[in-house]
Amino acid sequence: MMVISKGWYLLRRYILTIPRFDLFLQGALLIVVFLESYSYLLIRRNAGTGYLSSINEDWVKIGVAGAEFFLGSVVAWSGRGVRHFALSGWLGLTAVSGLIVLAFPYPDSGRRSVQLCGGGSISGYNDVEAVPIDHYLQARTGFLVLTAVLCALTKISVWAHGITYLDDHEPESGTYFYGILISIRLSLGLSAQNWLQHVSVRDDWWEAQVSLAMLTLMFSILFTLFPHKMEGYKDFEELEYNCILAPIGRMLRNKALMLQVAALSILNTAVFGYVNFDTASIQAKFFVETLRQDPRTVRTIMDIFRSLVIIFFVSIFRMRFSGRRSDGVKSNTASRVGGAVCVLVAAFFAVLAGLHCNTGELAGFGGLTEEYEQPSCSAQCGCGSEKYGFSPVCILNTSTTYFSPCHAGCREYEDLGGFLLFSECACGSGRAVRGSCNLASCWLPYSLYLVFFTLMLASSAASFLMQGMAILRAVPRRDKPIAIGVAFSIVGLTAHGLGHLLYMVIGYLTCGYSDGETCLLHDYSIWIVGAASAVLAVLSGAISILASRCSNSNSG
Repeated sequence: MMVISKGWYLLRRYILTIPRFDLFLQGALLIVVFLESYSYLLIRRNAGTGYLSSINEDWVKIGVAGAEFFLGSVVAWSGRGVRHFALSGWLGLTAVSGLIVLAFPYPDSGRRSVQLCGGGSISGYNDVEAVPIDHYLQARTGFLVLTAVLCALTKISVWAHGITYLDDHEPESGTYFYGILISIRLSLGLSAQNWLQHVSVRDDWWEAQVSLAMLTLMFSILFTLFPHKMEGYKDFEELEYNCILAPIGRMLRNKALMLQVAALSILNTAVFGYVNFDTASIQAKFFVETLRQDPRTVRTIMDIFRSLVIIFFVSIFRMRFSGRRSDGVKSNTASRVGGAVCVLVAAFFAVLAGLHCNTGELAGFGGLTEEYEQPSCSAQCGCGSEKYGFSPVCILNTSTTYFSPCHAGCREYEDLGGFLLFSECACGSGRAVRGSCNLASCWLPYSLYLVFFTLMLASSAASFLMQGMAILRAVPRRDKPIAIGVAFSIVGLTAHGLGHLLYMVIGYLTCGYSDGETCLLHDYSIWIVGAASAVLAVLSGAISILASRCSNSNSG
């Protein structure tokens, strides 16, 4: 018995420390974001759209936003006294839901092949044709939606219970803790869909699902081992609320807090609204194939570079505002800095909106006002564009870009180490190559776009960090969990609900080629997405600066 007691003492003394809690929290957030992204990819596969986003996915996201709004404050309030156990519980529920999905296997591969004229598939795109027979569709979809909802609520718990646990023990390092999680969310977190996309449509999709669910369960177990309070913890008077309405009412009457939450919600709308249209913008402005990686325009290296830049940029703010005061940073200072950085974010959005290149002619596409029509020369090919999306090819003798090999009427191909050469093309009576005709001349503007996209995310992460810290410092210590819960409830409704609807409308108005539910290619007016995000970023900055004039340091 003494050995067990001694072992437990050593575990609590040297292993279960604040740095370890911080490390586990980082891992938990990353895995939950990956599981959430994978759930949406599997929902996309359920819809039979392969790599393409569908209207069903949009409605699920809006529904999840509604769950965040109605339950976010409840999540934060219910675990206020046992934060590590509350976080563990939400991770456990999410893991169980993710594991139940495994009970409903897919009947076959979900990969959609890029087609030749006449229906032949092209192995050079690493795809196979799928047979849409699925007896578990409804049940699997239900648990995938449930998993997405639980992932969203678990992320709220990470911030409301995990961050406040760390911040109460080491308030001078609050900016450091918050900054790391923001870096993970906007660097590795945004790469999740790109990295998992090809796995989600394979026959062994379940391997990633079980791995992510079990890792989530592992973190759930680890957090139960931590104590309620660690050595050096400064006690404060905790109010025991018998009703959630009292603390929520106090948050809503806090003018500085509400202004900061409004600023954070608007910035979330701008950033994640644009991120959702990143792929569509690249396709429309540069005619670059993004759903399947062309070896000449692959983004893997840029994704890694993007993560490093975001982490470095946020680290500057973390180090600048950590350890200088007992509470790390004052609320009004954080609001003011966060608002100023929003101006930089808006500038990068403006650059992204304006960047484009001379893409040349796309056969069947009339430009800004006319919708795409399949060229008559390939009308007899029976193309299923809704299955695979934008996969441009260039007819060499006419220098005309076509939507896909099938739309160019090509019947044969050769795979030269990833570079595809097509022949027997009905449109142009010649040979064709993979990619648009102006790909070489668009390479520099496309590369600049990726650089400014990275800079936009890096500066957004810095603004998220400072605005988030302003929320933490705008309320007394006892109110931090409920303040985070209220903030993320409003962010969910505004950014992921109403904001998502706004960008859906913009997407509908700028769509140049649609199969009814899915937009396959936008026209150049997609620049409106960047312009809208720039305006929202400026508005967020203005409100954040206004909040700084109302803020007081309430961290005591």
